[in-house]
Amino acid sequence: MSEGAHRWFMTNIRDGYLVVEGCPECGARSSFFSTEHVPPVDEYHDGGHFWIYLGSSQATKFDLKCGDCGKTVDLCDMNGLMLSACRDPGCAVGELVRRQGPGSWVYVALCPDSTHAGGRCVSNEGIEALNEYFNQDLGAMDRRVVVVPCRQCDSIDRCRGTVIADVGLTDLYAETPEEDRRRAKGRTGGKE
Repeated sequence: MSEGAHRWFMTNIRDGYLVVEGCPECGARSSFFSTEHVPPVDEYHDGGHFWIYLGSSQATKFDLKCGDCGKTVDLCDMNGLMLSACRDPGCAVGELVRRQGPGSWVYVALCPDSTHAGGRCVSNEGIEALNEYFNQDLGAMDRRVVVVPCRQCDSIDRCRGTVIADVGLTDLYAETPEEDRRRAKGRTGGKE
């Protein structure tokens, strides 16, 4: 880590569902995070929209807090993370996935408005903190994680990937049990 870098950990962890809705009348898309035991599938009118249920995925929502200075990054503008499997040659995220080396990942931070009609997406501060968080324990490993906002997807509706539903996200990085043990010793001062 560079001088002045943060040491992030997840806080305010919530498990639930990323629910996606669409308006068949205008083509708008919207998503929200629900902590209900079963994802809501209601159809309803709201203003000029008729919202219908399009699908849902289990998801985990969280904020990040620095263990050194106490700074918290509120990720309220992120409804979930998707591990990208995009191969679309016309998509910036697809190009980024193709450029990554073995064992590296691209996560897409999903905001509530996949059409970005309001001009908003996951904040730059949130994207920066997520990148620091996912890469802070990789050390000398020949891997990296890149987190990008969903506005970089050519079309989030066609984007391939897996919504992450696990708070142990960084546990995905070790390929072998020996790497797991080495990482655990590093976090616990040598004790397993």
